Amino acid sequence: MEDAFSWGSGRFVPELNVYETEKAFEVTLALPGISKDDIDISMEGHTLRISGERTFEEDEGRKYHRVESRFGKFERSLPLPDIIDEDNITANYENGVLTVRVPKLKEKAGRRIEVH
Repeated sequence: MEDAFSWGSGRFVPELNVYETEKAFEVTLALPGISKDDIDISMEGHTLRISGERTFEEDEGRKYHRVESRFGKFERSLPLPDIIDEDNITANYENGVLTVRVPKLKEKAGRRIEVH
């Protein structure tokens, strides 16, 4: 039989989604099985960096036949425009989904011009 861990030995790259509203950018990452203490979020210039590690805790009392989940360190980087309000970025982690809200600066977010 194949080594059970060869299935999960690939690189762990969490799914990343980006949404934009009139007032903010919203970034979500699927991080099931990761503690919020194992997630690091930082801004470097105008780049949002999210990193961490998903570890596998082997139970010696179990015989593993297949492990398809990916494990290991990860890092996702997302360049953002210069209209972001870095001082008011927030992050929430719930049910294995990390949501980072990046508000736009009011004076740089633009405005809609009505046609008369």
